[in-house]
Amino acid sequence: MVIAIIAVLMAILMPTLQRVRKQAKELLCRTNLKEWGLVWAMYTDENDSKFPDYMGGDWMQKLVEYYSNSEKLLYCPMTTKTREEGAPVRYAVIEQGGVPRGSYSLNEWIYDSDDTGGGRKIEEYWRSINHKGLNNVPVMADGAWRADGQPYETDNPPQYDGEPRTGVGTTGDEMRIFAINRHDGFVNVLFMDWTTRKVGIKELWTLKWNTDYNIASSWTMAGFAQPSDWPTWMRHFKDY
Repeated sequence: MVIAIIAVLMAILMPTLQRVRKQAKELLCRTNLKEWGLVWAMYTDENDSKFPDYMGGDWMQKLVEYYSNSEKLLYCPMTTKTREEGAPVRYAVIEQGGVPRGSYSLNEWIYDSDDTGGGRKIEEYWRSINHKGLNNVPVMADGAWRADGQPYETDNPPQYDGEPRTGVGTTGDEMRIFAINRHDGFVNVLFMDWTTRKVGIKELWTLKWNTDYNIASSWTMAGFAQPSDWPTWMRHFKDY
């Protein structure tokens, strides 16, 4: 009888414990991004408010002097394995060139860059923090496949959770790097005013990724997007 009661209690408590555990990991993830905000604040303070030129997929290693090589900052607690080790993309550690790069991806539009490959325009780069509306400009976020990306408002959503980008530039669908179901319909994002918050997956299309980005595109409610327009796996997520 006692064993049966314990079994019933465990069955009741286990879902709650699992939910609390996931919430704790999500909070730790946001805490990591807050610390990255301090890293970027120090960098821009020391460089006339400017971001660096393109740093490539190992940008976190190139900033190591600002965070003392703390490994925990590189990984969302929801990610522990690579795709090759069996992790689904949304929970997978990013690898580039066979090297683990953490589990956060950088918005390449922050760079002080002159790269116009793939149809990019010079004037689309933020270059510095000397702008208004920084609370809607992503610096970095939960990511998959790559450690950096340059989303456009015309990027198509992934047809399944974890579908990779299709290329680079205007036809690359690089929003898919960030549009992953890591936190039950949300991802964590660091903004250029150094605040962090969780963002709905569909909400990603409403953020100001580059200086010319249309936050009322056809993938937003303001652009008359309907739930049925989205891939099946995304339709139940909140619309923005």
